[in-house]
Formats: sequence, C-alpha cells, structure tokens
Amino acid sequence: AEIAAPLPMILIGDMLGVQPEDRDTLLRWSDDLLGGLSTSASPEALASAARAAGEYVAYARRVIADRRARPPQEDLMSVLVHAEIEGERLDDEALIQESLLILVGGDETSRHVISGGMLALMRHPDERRKLLADPRRIPVAVEEMLRWVTPIQNMSRTATCDVERRGQTIREGEKVLLLYPSGNRDRRAFPEPTRFDVERTPNEHVAFGGYGAHFCLGASLARLELRVMFEELLARLPDLELASEEEPPLRPSNFIVGVERLPVRFTPGRRLGASV
Repeated sequence: AEIAAPLPMILIGDMLGVQPEDRDTLLRWSDDLLGGLSTSASPEALASAARAAGEYVAYARRVIADRRARPPQEDLMSVLVHAEIEGERLDDEALIQESLLILVGGDETSRHVISGGMLALMRHPDERRKLLADPRRIPVAVEEMLRWVTPIQNMSRTATCDVERRGQTIREGEKVLLLYPSGNRDRRAFPEPTRFDVERTPNEHVAFGGYGAHFCLGASLARLELRVMFEELLARLPDLELASEEEPPLRPSNFIVGVERLPVRFTPGRRLGASV
C-alpha cells in the first residue's frame, strides 16, 4: 500500500487532470468498487461498492461540467469532453464510464504487478540475483511478472460470426469468457509455465488482453512504470524480504486480483539528499 499503490494513481491521475488532494479518495473508490466484484462479497462490501459508485459519478459530473465550461486543456478528461466523433460529443454517461475505465485500468493493474512481481522475486532469490547483477534484464523480467501475476482475470467477447475452435462451434452473437491466467499458464505457449523465469523469451503473454482492438491502451505506460519501479526498488532495497511467513492476502474480486498487503523488511540506507 505504501509503495505499489501510489505511483500508478499519481500517473493516471495526472493524465486525467485529477487534483493531488483527490488521489486518496479516488484510490479508495477504486478499491471499494472492485471489492464488490466477488461472489463472496459481504453485505458491507457491496454497500461500500454501491456508495463508491455513487460518489464517483457525482465527482465525475462535477469535473465534466468544469471542463465543459473552460477552453480545452491538456489533461485527458478535457480532451474527452471536447472530442468530437462524426460531429458529436460524448455525453455525460459515456464520459463517466470511459474515465472510470481509464482510472481503474490504469491504477489497479500496475499496482498488483508491482506487489506480485516483488513477491515473486523474493520467493525466487536466484532470479532476483540475476537482476541485481544486471539491471538491463529488468524489461524482460517485467514481461514475466506480467505473465506471472496476470491481474486481469477475465474479459468477455461477442462472436461477430460463426467460428469453430478445437471442435467447439461458437455462434455469431454468443459470448465467450476469456480466462487470462489460464492462457498465461498454457504449456503449448510457455515451456515450464509454472516456473518464474526473468529471462523468458519469447514471452507472448496475454496480460494486456491479447491483440487487435482490445489490446490494453495503457500497455506502454504500464511497462514504463514497472521498469522504473523495479530499477529503483532493486537499487535502493536489494535485501528486501518478507516480514511474515503468512500467505499474503489477495484482493477479493472476480475481475482484478492481486496481493492486498505485503509486509516486508529491509536494511535502511542513507536518505537521498542527506549528507554523509
């Protein structure tokens, strides 16, 4: 929560034009909304999710009204508000849904790959030593972390025509549920898929949703965030280790899953800017 959560929210918030003082509130709304996406969600979790949805909608409407009343700015919310598609602009409902998708998609996914990727490195010290010895390997390691963690659990698609796949006919208009963790553990695509390998190449994972129109629009930003985060974590906290033998709890969601809390310990170093 102290390391993995803030960075993605800061970046995606800046892109959307979120005021710094609103970041913590947006993070809470995001957490509460996803906490309600579980078959085992408690009545309290469902109530929190409903409350977060209502509060976000009210907040977004205020932001949209503000952007409409002002000349176009450089933030993404302003761009969406003033954008025209075939001479028409997006209405409030479309803007609310689109901004929420960008917010949750840009925050929740990266933070869970940071925590889950660090957990994998702590549990596989030989792999971590490879990165400590040669940080140039980090970009390739990031791809393995994305495959290993796979924060997005599923997405549905609608068949646009009849198709047969492995003896199963899918009719036009039928829904198909894509289970990304299953795809990222497919032995036909990944030799030894249950082995965490920071040098795995090729690594054609589907953590970003596969290919084509549905490929994650924030993939490049996510890769940049993850690369920089692990460069800094490994350089500044090379002896980071788990502070508890208990299994870290996972987010109770059927859509985005990741480590909820990850207590760690490390040897404190000299603070940046401090004199010797």
